[in-house]
Amino acid sequence: MLNNIYSHHQKISKLIGGILLSAITLTSCTPQNQTLILSSGVEGGAYERIGRQIIHSASDVGKISIDDNISQGSQENLQRLRNREADIALVQLDVASEAMKAGQIQAVAVLANEYLHLITLSDSEIKTFQDLKEKRVSFSTPGSGTYFTAKRLFSATNLKIIEEELDLEQGFNKLKQREIDALVYVGPLGGSKKVKSQLTSPPSLKLVPITTSFINYLTIQFPESYQSTVFPKGSYMPLSPIPEKDLPTISTAAALVTRPDVSKEKIALLTWSLISSYQKYSLFDPEFSQDDPESLLSNGLLYLHPGAKLSFEQGDPRKIWMRYFEENQDLQASFIIILFTGILGFMLRMWRHKQCKKLIINTHLALNEISMSAQTNPSKALKEVEELRHQHRLMLVEGNLSREAYEKLEHMTQDLANKSRKLQEKQHRKDIQNTIALIDEFQSLSGICQEKMRERLETAANKYREMLLLNQIDIQTYIHLNQQVRSYLNQNNNHYYQVNNNRHFPIGSEDN
Repeated sequence: MLNNIYSHHQKISKLIGGILLSAITLTSCTPQNQTLILSSGVEGGAYERIGRQIIHSASDVGKISIDDNISQGSQENLQRLRNREADIALVQLDVASEAMKAGQIQAVAVLANEYLHLITLSDSEIKTFQDLKEKRVSFSTPGSGTYFTAKRLFSATNLKIIEEELDLEQGFNKLKQREIDALVYVGPLGGSKKVKSQLTSPPSLKLVPITTSFINYLTIQFPESYQSTVFPKGSYMPLSPIPEKDLPTISTAAALVTRPDVSKEKIALLTWSLISSYQKYSLFDPEFSQDDPESLLSNGLLYLHPGAKLSFEQGDPRKIWMRYFEENQDLQASFIIILFTGILGFMLRMWRHKQCKKLIINTHLALNEISMSAQTNPSKALKEVEELRHQHRLMLVEGNLSREAYEKLEHMTQDLANKSRKLQEKQHRKDIQNTIALIDEFQSLSGICQEKMRERLETAANKYREMLLLNQIDIQTYIHLNQQVRSYLNQNNNHYYQVNNNRHFPIGSEDN
């Protein structure tokens, strides 16, 4: 009964908090249309998989609906964003760099690091980047981020190569048929199932390292786009490791970007959705298994959208109204808060007084029920009273019960607890006296009646066992009573044995 009262008390407290939250939240500006259009990547590719996770994050946390349109990759996504065919897009940071500097787009978050993969056959003579001279190399399709990165890298060298424009599947097929010598791919480690399956199936392929001098040149020339990194040994196959050792390369970030004119409220809520579910993006970048989401998601971003910046700095945008009221010194806002708080405080005090009164009445009824059973089972009654006292202490500690009401309840329960203890002690003494009387009676009877007394002692032992199981006596009392009964039963058995022996072998017989 008291558990139900306590549970009801907590529910009402949460309800009042919810009413306060809803009342003030209704005064804030919430965007009516919570739909955004995303441009991701090719079907089955890393960007399309990241896009699906963005949709889940936005729906689960921010209740934002996102429509995804697949594309050829970063360059097409960027163009869609400029043409207002999309509100948000996944773009490599090197592809987006110039548009960001021009103020055309702004960043929302980094969702993965994309590694430059230079892939060739395992038995190929190509050992380094320089060995690609006059070789046939696939740059992927013109709309992709890989194509942009490949064009930039080879333009920065004096290498003359034969450029091929092939999508990823075509590129791998022609490479394995030796119709081209190598292909370039830029993407997260393990982000593309297609790349992983090709690297781990025959004929075997390998990754070609980038020279340290060329890496240094790129990171100095394009510091906002590239950083030095390595392929960890066994990135694609741990047992027959691909690569066989750590290989130097470069990486660029896979960023979610938007236009400056896209709703600040929507982007803030979307950013918070990504922050709240950031560990799910560890499928595309192992670093996201760490516990610093704000730093990871904003790493290296210089041109943040105001909505994204708001969520990185202040957290959930739906709670910003609380900080506004804390910081705003406007007299009108202060007056409204004081008035509303005063009314709410008065209502809460009245409600608590009524609940405490109801709790005392129900506790009184519960104690009456326990008191009725105390005569027959004082141990059980004492246990139930102590449980009531424990619940009252919890309610006091958690602030759900006033000190005055607690003291009154404690006085009520303490009286019954003392009564139950006295009854328990009285019952223990009575049980012990009954056992002693039974034993005395056993000793005074003749040998003929002792068999019946032995049965009575066995019955008494079984009774004590049942009383222990029903919590009518404690374990110490049971052991004490049982030891006395068993002791006299053993004496009775010895005496019975001696009497029977004497009957078979009387004193003075020949056998004796």
